[in-house]
Amino acid sequence: MAKFVMTKKQALEIAQAAGAGKSAKVIELLRQIDGANTRGTWKYYANKLAQWIDQGMPDNTPFSVWNLDGNNKLPFASFSTLPGVTCPGAGACWFVDNVAGAGYCYTVKSWRYPTALFRQVQNTLLIKSAIGRKLITKKTMELPAGIDCRLYVDGDFDSLLTVTYWFVLLRSRPDLRVYGYSKSWQLLLDYATKRAPKIGWPDNYLLNLSNGASAEHLRAQVSQLPIVRGDFIAVEIDKKLKGKYNTPEYKSAVRTAGIDAGIKKAFVCPGKCGTCTKSGHFCGRSDTKQTPVLIGVH
Repeated sequence: MAKFVMTKKQALEIAQAAGAGKSAKVIELLRQIDGANTRGTWKYYANKLAQWIDQGMPDNTPFSVWNLDGNNKLPFASFSTLPGVTCPGAGACWFVDNVAGAGYCYTVKSWRYPTALFRQVQNTLLIKSAIGRKLITKKTMELPAGIDCRLYVDGDFDSLLTVTYWFVLLRSRPDLRVYGYSKSWQLLLDYATKRAPKIGWPDNYLLNLSNGASAEHLRAQVSQLPIVRGDFIAVEIDKKLKGKYNTPEYKSAVRTAGIDAGIKKAFVCPGKCGTCTKSGHFCGRSDTKQTPVLIGVH
């Protein structure tokens, strides 16, 4: 058998199969990955994921459903799915000339790590099945009390069913402080008219509206929803400044790009969640509503 070398194209093939809920195809692609089956390798993690799927996705998931470990940029509990294939509102962030994964979505860069890609595959398969959502509910109910959570670091609400599922679940854990970013604006508007009158909105969830959506004409309408904190806008800056969050040059470039885009007053994201203000992270605070947040495309 020819060796399977993990490339962006091949990762996208796995992602597309998972996004379509084709578990058998995902298993097939995972088992094609060659190399040494030793801890920490692509082969090792691919085998773990393939075996779990083949067993019917039992409770002992190969990767934690909620990532409680955090990292240098995100010290909160977080949940992710695959980008693009779960993002019905994706535009320039995901597509360039109709080519999937060619946009500026930063998640694709994380796919150089097998655990990042495969956790997203796992959670995508879970959110798309009844048995999987039951397991996510179990893991969510087990989260420590009163913690900060980011719902969708990667990926987005993929359907009205998923939006409804999460909002009902978050209402059952009012102690959690949850925030996120989304471009699934039509789904949120559908929820407002079809589900919210009977179910309501979660009081413990704040939503930031990303740019790069395929339906920018809906921004003004969706911004009126009660869960929306405000806009989170990625602006183009000099590539040499990308990631240099704490430098005066970076902040000046971001502010200038914002002004050029018609945003005169905004908060510049420092790149590291949880440290941006003394009163808590800006994107998760209800008292910052309607103040745009700017960040350089990264």
